[in-house]
Amino acid sequence: MEDQNNYDERSAGGIVYRLIDNQIRWLLIKTLTKKSLSRLGGVGHKTAYKFPKGHLLSNESLKPAALREVEEEGGVNGKIVAKIGSNDYVLWDKNSGSKIIKKVTFFLMEYQKDSDLNYSDREVVLKREWLPLEEALKKLSYSSEKILLKKATSKLNSLLKTNKSR
Repeated sequence: MEDQNNYDERSAGGIVYRLIDNQIRWLLIKTLTKKSLSRLGGVGHKTAYKFPKGHLLSNESLKPAALREVEEEGGVNGKIVAKIGSNDYVLWDKNSGSKIIKKVTFFLMEYQKDSDLNYSDREVVLKREWLPLEEALKKLSYSSEKILLKKATSKLNSLLKTNKSR
């Protein structure tokens, strides 16, 4: 298992795919986050398109956390197919002024079914969309997640080819 002690925070998430009309579609969520506007002294809002992800609960490992976050934020149940990769983020704690190093690990997941879980968080999910690759790449807000989607697509394509040749 990875050494989780090198990071101040750990998160996990899913890059979920499903077949719709024989075409692969990818799940993106559109979120509304509170963003402090220090210059104006207030709070604004920012929207972002991204993959479902979030913090590990105490004593939770990466795969269960990723599945839980996909259900909570993505509104679906997934099945983990493969680990895709991780992104490291450096954040600043506004209260202490200290640096926080966060590692987020993503898994390729196959859609199983819609979830009826009723969930809410600080980060509001405005919309869930199933998009073809090109549209998903255009809509994703973060370049690091665009790279992960390309890796997930490549991994899925190689898995599908392997399954067809059996």
